[in-house]
Amino acid sequence: ILEEASRMTRTQRLLAMLDRLPDDQFADAYLTVSESPLSALRGVERSLVLQAWAERDPHGALAHLQEHGAEDWERETTVSAWAANDPHAAFEWAANAHDEGKINNWQLGAMRGIAATSPDLARDFLMSLEGETRIRSLGAVQPFVMQYGFKYAVGWLDGVADQALQGSASRRFARDLAELDPAEAGSWNAAIADRDTRRDVSETVSDRWARQDLEGAKAWVTSLPEDTRTEAAEGVARHYARQDPAEGAEWLAALGDNPDLDGAKRIFIEESFRKDPLVSLDFVSQLANQKSQIGVYHRYLGWWMKTDAAAAKAWTQDRQEILPQSIVKRVLR
Repeated sequence: ILEEASRMTRTQRLLAMLDRLPDDQFADAYLTVSESPLSALRGVERSLVLQAWAERDPHGALAHLQEHGAEDWERETTVSAWAANDPHAAFEWAANAHDEGKINNWQLGAMRGIAATSPDLARDFLMSLEGETRIRSLGAVQPFVMQYGFKYAVGWLDGVADQALQGSASRRFARDLAELDPAEAGSWNAAIADRDTRRDVSETVSDRWARQDLEGAKAWVTSLPEDTRTEAAEGVARHYARQDPAEGAEWLAALGDNPDLDGAKRIFIEESFRKDPLVSLDFVSQLANQKSQIGVYHRYLGWWMKTDAAAAKAWTQDRQEILPQSIVKRVLR
């Protein structure tokens, strides 16, 4: 408690000092804090100095960091503080600021500051970014969008004019949307026009939905068109296998023999094996790809042999007429 009180007092003193500090003394203040032997433990103090400096003299603060070097988070903190107050000027500066790494931390910081006050404006700027910087910036913007709720987030996504970015954002936002309201997320998911995005999102939605309401998730999956159902089945298969393997196997088998269901079936086999090896291995024959069947038999029977060789051999002995002979020979040799 005393340490916390001392730290709060020190922080309060620092804030009061920064309020009175002349513009031309911020560089010295920053160097004093950053060069302290305790600098690594005083990141908050460094951050406060940089934020205050950026609010007072952003060009001076950023020029100092460019000339003398700084950690990524320091650069991001400084631009972010400026962007929260003057988004257009900060972004224009960051867009022209060189960064040698894969991620332009100047631009990332600007996006974080802009998103804190205007997620819609951040979306517009986001579309001009590229590569890893765009990906990281999307992640930085996401929590500021989601804080306004489901309808706002979906509207924000609809406003992304760049199709590739909209797909990436939809994939990223799917988990948060499904946790907020799985049924609404399911409706949003089913309406996505791009097939690949719709399929990718569907696994995430079904997975989060099945965690909360397995029956609801099952009904939603079966209502989807075939090209999306086969992918969405993966999320339900995972949780069904953990809760009731025997019933899950019946549900998944009833979805049909579309080879595209093999992904969901492999997930079911892996998850159900831990709870019920018999159900799991009996389900391997449901895989459409014969080569995959053999590989899965080898993998899981190999594990079972290490933990319960007698049970693995008994299962194989009972089914030796229908199993691939390479599997039978390996287990019963």
